[in-house]
Amino acid sequence: YGKIIFKNFSNNESVVYSKGHRNPQGLLVFDDIVLSTEHGPKGGDEINKILFGENYGWPIASYGMKYANSNKYVGNHFEGGFQEPIYSFIPSIGISEIIKLPNNFNKNWQNNFLIASLNKKSLYRIKFNNDYTKLIYFEEIFIGERIRDIKYFQNKILLALEGKGQLGVISN
Repeated sequence: YGKIIFKNFSNNESVVYSKGHRNPQGLLVFDDIVLSTEHGPKGGDEINKILFGENYGWPIASYGMKYANSNKYVGNHFEGGFQEPIYSFIPSIGISEIIKLPNNFNKNWQNNFLIASLNKKSLYRIKFNNDYTKLIYFEEIFIGERIRDIKYFQNKILLALEGKGQLGVISN
């Protein structure tokens, strides 16, 4: 099942960094922290703090609803011996990319991140606690188009809008 692979480009070796991922959509690495966003089944989209050697539970653990003809999921990842997500969206938002905003973007958005959404056609502005183990808050910002990808460039947030193949721009 889904794995995150670490590739050492200096010696061309690779190692399985973590496993048990269903469908990763975004991966962010900063300050020795690795965060991922991934689609869950019929809900249960996750934000995960990726730790070396950990198993995130798929296809056994999920907070999403089971598909027909599949076994029941262990809802609580920890009881199944798996790493719990930082947050699970119920119902699904169609989670996509995650980015970290620099603190100079907006004085009111210090230590904030943005998550793109396909299903909800929104951005989610989120803030984690200090050790990235839970969300302190999130705010839904409705855009009105499916957001496939987001990037930060020259003090602007760029949105890859899926419906009409457009690019959205947010500046402060």
